[in-house]
Amino acid sequence: MDLYIQIIVVACLTGMTSLLAHRSAAVFHDGIRPILPQLIEGYMNRREAGSIAFGLSIGFVASVGISFTLKTGLLNAWLLFLPTDILGVLAINSLMAFGLGAIWGVLILTCLLPVNQLLTALPVDVLGSLGELSSPVVSAFALFPLVAIFYQFGWKQSLVAAVVVLMTRVVVVRYFHILTLNPSKSLLAW
Repeated sequence: MDLYIQIIVVACLTGMTSLLAHRSAAVFHDGIRPILPQLIEGYMNRREAGSIAFGLSIGFVASVGISFTLKTGLLNAWLLFLPTDILGVLAINSLMAFGLGAIWGVLILTCLLPVNQLLTALPVDVLGSLGELSSPVVSAFALFPLVAIFYQFGWKQSLVAAVVVLMTRVVVVRYFHILTLNPSKSLLAW
């Protein structure tokens, strides 16, 4: 019964996000937002907008979405909502947008466990390597405040902030073991 409720909730959620993207009301990917007015005003057709949405999103889906989900066993927004943006922009009508989004959610939810079991059955640790794919992206998120400091206050303050961030990271990793992997190597535990 729990699985059915999860499937219904995820299908409704991904269906709605796809429908919202189709109607140009809301998208998950910030990079797609500027092209939506062109789509609404007729300067761009759905195929062109879908191609742009695919090009902007597929890297995040492959590097962060899939690898993080397979490594942890948890669904994440990149894997659920970036593809629904693409499907919603490409769909020719609202019903198709909702249906494609719902199908995507059901596929992700039902195929996650078998794919994870298949990859853990292999003699080589594939999941560890997949988890490492998302490490540079997650680490790069720490650079966004440094870029903001650079634009706001200049390169000297940005350099000082970068040194503070790097030293803090070294100290935390070296001396504080706050997060450790469970024996199953699938989830972080305190």
